[in-house]
Amino acid sequence: MMGKQMRRTAVTITLILVLLAVPCFAVAISSSVEAEAIPLTGGIRIAPDGTVQGTDMITRDGNVYTLVGDLSGSVGNGQIFITIEKDSVVFDGSGRTIQGTGTGVAISVHGRKDVTVKNTRIINFGTGIELQAIDFESNSTASNNRIINNYLETAYFGMTLDTTNAFISGNQIVSKNSQYGVLFRCNNTVFSNNVFVDGGLILNQPSSLNVFSGNTINGKPLVYLEQQAGQIIDGAAQVILINCKNMQIRNVDTTADLRTTIELSGTSDSRITNCRGNIVLRNAHSNIITGNQLTVTGSMASYHSSAIELIDSNNNTITANSIQATKGYGVSLIASSYNKVQGNEISSTGQAAVMIDVVQYVSSSETHVIPSHNYVYENNITCIETGVSLRASLSTVVFKNLISGCKNAMMLSGANHGSIMGNTLSGSREYAVHLSVSNYNTFYHNNFLNNAGQVYENHQVYWWTVQNDTYYSEGNTFDNGKEGNYWDDYTGSDTNGDGIGETPYTVYENFTDRYPLTTPFDIRNVTVDFEEWVPTSQPDQPASPSGRLRIIIISPENITYSTPDVPLNLVVTQPVSWLGYSLDGNSNVTILENTTLTSLSQGMHSLTVYGNITGGVASSETVFFSVNAPDSFPVLPVAVASTASISAVVATGLVFNFKKRRAKSRDKI
Repeated sequence: MMGKQMRRTAVTITLILVLLAVPCFAVAISSSVEAEAIPLTGGIRIAPDGTVQGTDMITRDGNVYTLVGDLSGSVGNGQIFITIEKDSVVFDGSGRTIQGTGTGVAISVHGRKDVTVKNTRIINFGTGIELQAIDFESNSTASNNRIINNYLETAYFGMTLDTTNAFISGNQIVSKNSQYGVLFRCNNTVFSNNVFVDGGLILNQPSSLNVFSGNTINGKPLVYLEQQAGQIIDGAAQVILINCKNMQIRNVDTTADLRTTIELSGTSDSRITNCRGNIVLRNAHSNIITGNQLTVTGSMASYHSSAIELIDSNNNTITANSIQATKGYGVSLIASSYNKVQGNEISSTGQAAVMIDVVQYVSSSETHVIPSHNYVYENNITCIETGVSLRASLSTVVFKNLISGCKNAMMLSGANHGSIMGNTLSGSREYAVHLSVSNYNTFYHNNFLNNAGQVYENHQVYWWTVQNDTYYSEGNTFDNGKEGNYWDDYTGSDTNGDGIGETPYTVYENFTDRYPLTTPFDIRNVTVDFEEWVPTSQPDQPASPSGRLRIIIISPENITYSTPDVPLNLVVTQPVSWLGYSLDGNSNVTILENTTLTSLSQGMHSLTVYGNITGGVASSETVFFSVNAPDSFPVLPVAVASTASISAVVATGLVFNFKKRRAKSRDKI
């Protein structure tokens, strides 16, 4: 009875669903003998040969490295406190604290495989845990790493993740600055049951084949989906959709000022309604954004800091939204064409309320796609600086807008062949229209009211010449050949009463309105024929919503066990028709769910789990572990497997987790 009781005490099933509560547990863990924090200045290494350098507070037992006391120290930006330079390492913080001074990286793993970092409290570093895909010194590539059950309270990023085949689960990420959280550039990674406080997920670049489940931001779901179609997402804190189609996103709201609240990447024919926060579209086409209250607070953390930002995205409609930007842009259209910005209330204390630009900054590189045929109309626009900024564009149509209280109502720089008509430009503190190197634009049926200056051209100097040659914008007209604009400082007469002055209005230098209006124009009478977007190729259809099967072994780990009974715990990312394992290369053993490998022999073992789905068989990574059981554990026949019903978490992806319930027989095939 004593042996059974010892085994029952020593062997427990660790359930993945419990991970939601683990960060709180990690905060409370402490050793029965408290040690004072040892101040250090960094340079702690788990070296390639397995030795621990720089501290005696990390003990080694095989490939398991355990923190036995709290650590504190200071490392500068770009520096690392603890570096793990060896594959197949388990770093167990054992609930201990690693305390920094607001800069540097607490734990860094570069180009390593099969490394686990768990149960660690990391406080006040710049970044908590860093996984990098490549170690440039050894030219090794990262994969199959795990970050489990850590508490991370950092100045910037809780984690920066650049890896494949990773498992990130049960961590609590507390952000002092909600523009940060977790920087994510991963493929084929499971990200489950992580708890964010104030921060969120930041995609460094589009990722693929990832599965998210059970993650929250301030108690609300973080939704990340790939290759889904026809779903409704309601009431989340953050939504990220990759290569999806025909989705509905509504009632998204969070108390955190996230860098990105909603992001659509490669996603088409979807609708965003009644949401708060900010929105980014990347290579996303034919979406509707309507009836939202969108805000952004400008930050150096992101380039454009826009309430709505479209990058390389076409044929989208932004309508009937309340858009407010503080030190940022209201609406940015970057390298994007055939979009409609219509009927919005837009205000900004930043550089522009609406901005259209050619340059797209991604990972320190630039792409140059000239935006064309964008339509900005029927908006009420105010801004401290510029109401509508056309920085580099073709054939932009700006009409029927009320643009008031700006330094410059409109600024055109490198904008050509645009049409600006039927707008009321009023109360500009500098100019209503500011031109710079912009050609063949037409201005008519606009009302210029109470502006400090009406129109100004900035004569540019050619930067590529050795001569001081100035450039004058060419081909711009301020009438349509019959009617021009209303200028409140026009002093000419209209003797025939047709509403058009007999003498031209001098706009600026060589610009002339030949047919100035003598009464304000009713902008409601403006009509426009919209050019339709014709994609060069039809958008790809989403793949099967189920995606690719992944089987992740949570236990056994790559460690030595002091018991012959070792739990087998799994995460399976989609339903399977059959599940089984092979121990030490022997025949497959069928299991229904979690089980226990009992009466294992002394020495090294290997384990691989297989699963069947329609279209083939998938397998887990092979786990290698050892058993060094005391003699007090008797050698018994192999025990029966324990199983339970599958618990499916369906919100941000599919992750099937297993629970221990009762014994059932197992079959060999």
